[in-house]
Amino acid sequence: MLKESNKLYLYFFVIGAILLVVCQALLTDGMFMDGVIYSAIANNLSNGIGSFWNLHFSQTLWPSFHEHPPLAIGMQSVFYTLLGHSRYIDKIYSLFTFVVSGYIILKIWKLNKFKNGWFVLLLWLSIPLVSWAISNNVLENTVTIFVLLSVFFLLKSQKQKEYLYLLLSGIMLTLGFLSKGFVAFFPLSLPFILWLVNRPSSFLKMMKSSLLLVLFTFLPLFILFLIFPQSWESISTYLKVQVVNGLTNIQEVKNVDSNFFIIERMFLELIPVIGICLIIMVVGFIFKFKITSIKQEFKTSLVYLLLGLTGVLPIMISTKQSGFYIMATFPFFAMAFAILLNKLIIFLFDEKFLKTKRFFLFKWFSIVVFIAGLIVPIYLSQTGGRDKEKLSDTYKILDVVPKGAVINANKGLCLDWTLQGYFSRYGEVSLDTNFNHKRDYILAYKDQAQDSLFHNYLEIKVDAINYVLLKKK
Repeated sequence: MLKESNKLYLYFFVIGAILLVVCQALLTDGMFMDGVIYSAIANNLSNGIGSFWNLHFSQTLWPSFHEHPPLAIGMQSVFYTLLGHSRYIDKIYSLFTFVVSGYIILKIWKLNKFKNGWFVLLLWLSIPLVSWAISNNVLENTVTIFVLLSVFFLLKSQKQKEYLYLLLSGIMLTLGFLSKGFVAFFPLSLPFILWLVNRPSSFLKMMKSSLLLVLFTFLPLFILFLIFPQSWESISTYLKVQVVNGLTNIQEVKNVDSNFFIIERMFLELIPVIGICLIIMVVGFIFKFKITSIKQEFKTSLVYLLLGLTGVLPIMISTKQSGFYIMATFPFFAMAFAILLNKLIIFLFDEKFLKTKRFFLFKWFSIVVFIAGLIVPIYLSQTGGRDKEKLSDTYKILDVVPKGAVINANKGLCLDWTLQGYFSRYGEVSLDTNFNHKRDYILAYKDQAQDSLFHNYLEIKVDAINYVLLKKK
């Protein structure tokens, strides 16, 4: 069994390695489109623009934002209020969600009386979408926290204070729903999965736990709707915009060709996990580890595998899919594989190995990796990240355009959602495609700046790479 002091070096290595993997994007400017939009809305909320139940993106696009429930965005807005409005806060909040999620994963791991929590973190963080999401601020980052807490409390309810922990588990699912909607509800399947695999109690007791969990999940929502009528207005609008519209107007919202896309994406994302496990199994075979020991953990592993699948399979109902929709399931897939190899990890990292020169060298190597993981992202934070040219142009234009202004822009430019996000996030500036509204400024692509645009407008030299800015005479 690993000594406590030696465990630290393995954690140092895992944390340092993942920070180095994501260092180029961790603190640099620029994010995935959705993350930019959520940051802009959260920043607006922090500045008193919009309200919790009536979020605001811009004056011309989503002046009332109900594409998602508001909780995750509201939580991020608190970071701006407390820490300021620097671009770094976008990434700090996103990183914070992963630190919290990692901690809860370890709590669930210890609750199951497993050792070597560093290994489950390694598998989880090796998933490409997980490392990508660390710096891209998708809502699923926050949802993962609530889903993990729900599972943690539900597992606690199996051992003690059943009603209290089921209540807490249900409340966490409520908060997950208020962050991203129905994708947070898949842990409702866990009581049935535990009964199906382990049969720790009777079918009737399982049904009672399931019904209580459902009650404790939806009752807080009903209470919320009764106390705050505006919350129902917000959530009902979200249900119409996203859920009902997504199911009734399939062709309009379709963004993948097959309902099986999400299954294929799941397998692709788990390739690194499977690869790491296969390598470890080969090493175990070389050192004559008895493969039969793995079978002893099969049932527990199966619980988490099935739990993960219940978060993936329902997404197949729609052809509006994306890989990060299943972000909250990845901790459970990582646990499933880590549990399966738990005894093998204990076997390989025994007391004898810890006294070898190889592990002594590894300890120093892990410290170097950890320190590098802390320093390199800070060093790279001032270098160009994602959308380097677009951000450079944005800052130059916003130096001229007044904060909070609405400016005209051609339609093609307004379809650049990321650009609209940057203008809203960094200048609270809105883009208007209706040229009947004679705004003080016009923004256009350089190669699409027609002569007609210059009537009654003069070009302002902002030294932008891709855009031209005009001001009314």
